[in-house]
Amino acid sequence: MGPGGCLLSVEAVSGVPAVGPASRAAPPAVTSAGAAEAFSAVLQKHLEAPRRDIASVRSEIASIRAGMPFLASGAASGLARGSAGGVQSHVDGRGQADALGFRHMPGWLEAQLARQATGDASDPYGWRQMSRGIAEQIIGPGYGALFERQMNQESGFNPDVVYGVRVSSAGAEGIAQLMPQYYSNVDRLDPVAGLTAGAQTMRHYLSVWGGDVRRALASYNAGLGRVQQLVGAHGERWEAALPAETRSYLASILGEAQPTFSGLVAHTGAVFGGRGPGGVLTAPLERISGQRASGSAMDFFGAAGDSVLAPADGVVVAADPGRMVIDHGNGWRSTLDGLLTSAPVGASLLRSQPVGTLGGSGLLRLSVSSQGTAVDASRYLLGTV
Repeated sequence: MGPGGCLLSVEAVSGVPAVGPASRAAPPAVTSAGAAEAFSAVLQKHLEAPRRDIASVRSEIASIRAGMPFLASGAASGLARGSAGGVQSHVDGRGQADALGFRHMPGWLEAQLARQATGDASDPYGWRQMSRGIAEQIIGPGYGALFERQMNQESGFNPDVVYGVRVSSAGAEGIAQLMPQYYSNVDRLDPVAGLTAGAQTMRHYLSVWGGDVRRALASYNAGLGRVQQLVGAHGERWEAALPAETRSYLASILGEAQPTFSGLVAHTGAVFGGRGPGGVLTAPLERISGQRASGSAMDFFGAAGDSVLAPADGVVVAADPGRMVIDHGNGWRSTLDGLLTSAPVGASLLRSQPVGTLGGSGLLRLSVSSQGTAVDASRYLLGTV
């Protein structure tokens, strides 16, 4: 029975001739071919917008690969701002996946990249500069160049990787190649958020390893627990036990780095960015009876005549009575005050090499600077009492 108590025609239900009376005229039969044609028309209409969106995304990916700013076309500009019919209507403010499974640049980043487009072919999106600035702020002064090299090794600053068009075989995402299960609260495809999380992770690893850059970098690549296990099992030979990928990772970031001294020729043993193979500055006295912080400097106490040691590889650039300045490369310098004798200007030094003797006061002050700015010496020391 239909609405109102009328008997429905069988033809209205099945399309076959009615058997028996009906209270109203039966609707015309719909053939299978007609139904298919109607469905196809509706389907094509619904697919028009997704097809336009896919074409826009492909166009913008091609523009990125060609080294052009993301918003090279008006269509992309409308897409990022959430224009009518644009994919952004399916994307949240962080640029997450839309209903089609694509990733899109969030609107807030449009203006940022436009401001950063300086025409620098080596840094068209400003990500290298951004990585240096974030590292200097979060990890500490002097870490910018190192972190830039690390992020270059992670993602190559490739837009396909940065915005998640490509992910690693392990599932790592974004400019800093963060694993989703460990960074679920981080927008991994936002370059600022990704670099910030990566820098915070490196700061944590450096703290765990007492400033050892090599172990911190290895932990970023292979995992902290694994590196701790290898160090515990193999001691100083821990690197030989690393996976081949991690050994290559360290070599790519640190192995090729050659420091630039101020007007002097670098020697092959020089450190990268003022950080040695152990990732730290070592204590500048052979025997230490005590130490204390003195502002940003560190004071070490010993006996008059004790050997004063180079805190890292470098070249002597000043040797005044009682004072010696060592250039460690890439804008890093250390100053030793309280010496009785010191190495001459121009002398090439290796880490922990004797460079003079301690004066009669028994006090040696170590000051550290990066690009002419004083930094906290205690942050870069390991192995002190």
